[in-house]
Amino acid sequence: MPVLRAGPLTATWLPDDGMVGASLTHDGEELLGQRGGLEAYRAKGSAFGIPLLAPWANRLSGLRYGEVEIDPTRAKLDGNGLPKDGAMAGRTWTVEHVSETELVARFESDPPVLAVFPFPHRLLVTVTLGSEAMTVRTELTATGVVPVPVGFGWHPLFTLPGVPREELEVTVPAARETVLDARGIPTGEERERTFLDGPLGTRTADAEYPAIDGDFVLRDRRARTSMHDSDSGTRRELRVSFGAPDYPVGHLWAPEGESFVAWEPMSAPTNSLVTRKGLRHVAPGASFAASFTVAVSAV
Repeated sequence: MPVLRAGPLTATWLPDDGMVGASLTHDGEELLGQRGGLEAYRAKGSAFGIPLLAPWANRLSGLRYGEVEIDPTRAKLDGNGLPKDGAMAGRTWTVEHVSETELVARFESDPPVLAVFPFPHRLLVTVTLGSEAMTVRTELTATGVVPVPVGFGWHPLFTLPGVPREELEVTVPAARETVLDARGIPTGEERERTFLDGPLGTRTADAEYPAIDGDFVLRDRRARTSMHDSDSGTRRELRVSFGAPDYPVGHLWAPEGESFVAWEPMSAPTNSLVTRKGLRHVAPGASFAASFTVAVSAV
């Protein structure tokens, strides 16, 4: 269980369990939503921490894309019977390098993954921790004789320790959002963003954004009114940076009653394996790499 340390930040990653980021702490306090924890993730792929969604992020509109038929017994299905979040949850990775501040782990596509995504490939994830930020770099290499679709993403759940939901302030770096149907599948239309910046409060979100312009920010809004309150504890601001060409799409998820907000970097839009919209490919022998960074500061 590699644990990285740099200044006030500590990060725990689990290569034996799908290369999930299990913990990111600042001065010993947890910044990642835990939900049902590792056991629920192992049992049913339930999101916690920072799980990798591969070979595709989010969901597909059915059990077929292109010439590929997905055996439903080999895929995680949502409540509508749609394949969700790929097939990497819980897969064992090989650690290639680990130090105090860096972890490199590799996964070679194996029969269970190839059964739902028949494109031989390798994934190489490098996690680098500094005293103020963590960067996650994902490299996809086509190892066979066919091009590999690029559709992976990550599903980080962010929280600020000790901050109630109504005091979380959210900034979303996008002007427009993708219109989703009742199943969470893009309709092909766009509209002005409906989730506006400000306190999370009782609001919920499950929205996708086709273009990212700046950083996602999660901050303790009490910092603006309680900066000199000696009993208020550490006030924090968390910034997540990604965008085109690495991750051109972002997905925001803030479910009811939870004090976390997921801001998901996606290398392609939801359902792109089916629609081909925004879908890129890696040529045989070539690689594609994408990075996102999580910065933490006291305010």
